[in-house]
Amino acid sequence: MRQTVVVLALIAAVAASLPAAAQTRLPRTRAEQQADDINRAIARQQLMTRENQQTQFEINQLRNEIYRSQQFPLMIGPGTGRGCPPGSAGC
Repeated sequence: MRQTVVVLALIAAVAASLPAAAQTRLPRTRAEQQADDINRAIARQQLMTRENQQTQFEINQLRNEIYRSQQFPLMIGPGTGRGCPPGSAGC
C-alpha cells in the first residue's frame, strides 16, 4: 500500500511539472538579441587576445633563444681550442 501511495505521489508530481516543461520560449526581444551578439563578440575578442598573447609569448621565447645563442655561442667544433687564428674556418 505504501508503495502505491509513493508511486501515485511521484506520478502526480511529474504530471504537475509537465505543463511547465511543455511551455515554449517566447520570441527573443531585440535587446536580448543585441546582448547575445555583444556577448559573442566579446568572447571572440577574448579568444583572439589569448591567441595573440600566446603567439607573442612564443616569439619572445624564440628571440631570447637567438639572443642567448649569439651572446654565448657554443665552444665546440673545428677551430676552437686549438690555437687557430681568429676568423679561420678550421685548422
